Amino acid sequence: MNVQGIVLQQVIFFATVLIIGFAATSTGLLSSESVDHIQKFMMKIIVPLLIITSIANGGTREELFEVWPFVFLMFFMFFLAIGIGFLSGKMLGLKREELGAHTCSVSFINSVLIGFPILEAVFPERSGLYMAAYLIVETVMTWTVGVAILSASKGKAQVSLKKMISPTSIGLVIGLILVFAGIRPSGTVWEALTGIGGTQKYVGLLYIGADIGRRGFKKLFEKPKVFTTIPIKLIIVPIVFFFVVKFTGLVSDEMLLAATIFAMLPSMLIITVLTQEYDTAPDYAVASLLATTVGCLFTMPFVFSLLAGFCTL
Repeated sequence: MNVQGIVLQQVIFFATVLIIGFAATSTGLLSSESVDHIQKFMMKIIVPLLIITSIANGGTREELFEVWPFVFLMFFMFFLAIGIGFLSGKMLGLKREELGAHTCSVSFINSVLIGFPILEAVFPERSGLYMAAYLIVETVMTWTVGVAILSASKGKAQVSLKKMISPTSIGLVIGLILVFAGIRPSGTVWEALTGIGGTQKYVGLLYIGADIGRRGFKKLFEKPKVFTTIPIKLIIVPIVFFFVVKFTGLVSDEMLLAATIFAMLPSMLIITVLTQEYDTAPDYAVASLLATTVGCLFTMPFVFSLLAGFCTL
C-alpha cells in the first residue's frame, strides 16, 4: 500500500475542489445564502447517509469489536491535543477568550469533510469501522469538553448533552444497529443512498472552498498569532501523538496510521459556530479554520512522508 501516494492524490483532489468552491463565491456565482443552504443540506442529508452506509458496509459485528481500542486512541488524541493547545496558547500570551478558541481549534478536527475521504481511500474495507469508533468519541468530546472549554472562557463551564442528538449522531446509531443486528442492506435503493452519501467528498469540499471565498483571507491577517495554529495543530500534535502511541506498542500499525490521519486534520467547522454562540473570540476561530484548512494541503504530505519509515503496512 503506497499510503504517501494515496494521501498526495487526496490532497490534489482537495485543492482542486476547494479552488472551484472558492471561485464560485469569489465571482458571485454562489451567494452567501446559497452557501448556507448547501451546508444545511450536507449536514442534514448527505453526511447522515454517508455515516449510515459506510458503517453498515464497513464490516461485521465481530470486526467492529476488534477496533474497540480505537475508541481509547481517539480519547487520548483529543486530550493530548487539548493539553498542547492550552500550553501553546499560554505561551503565546492569548487572552482568556482567545485561549479557549485556540485550544478548541487545535483539538477538534474536520473529520467528516476531510478525514473520512482520506480514510476511505487508505482503508476502503475498514474505514466504516474506524469512522464509527471515532464518531462516538467526537460526539461526546464536542458537546461536553469542547463546550465546557468555550463556556468557561466567559464564565462557568457548561455541557450540552441535548445537542448530542443530531442527524449525524442519529446516523451513527442507525449504522451501529444495522451492524449489531447483522443486517447487510443491498439493492437499488441502498445503492442510491450509498451514492448520495458518497457525494459528501465533493459537496463538503465545495462548501469549504465557497465558505473561504465569501469570508476572504482578510481575517487571517487581522490575527497574526493564528498562523501558529498551523504548525501546532497540523504538525506537532500528529507527530507527538504518533510517537507516543508507537512507543507503547499497544496497537497495530494500521490502527495507528488510521488514528494519525485524524490527528493531522484541520480545525473543526462547528467550533466557529460554538465560539459565536459563547462569544469566545469567534474571529480567532474562523481565522484558525481558514489557516489550518489551507495549511493541511501542505502539511499532510509532509507529515506522512516523515512518519512513513516508522509505520509498516
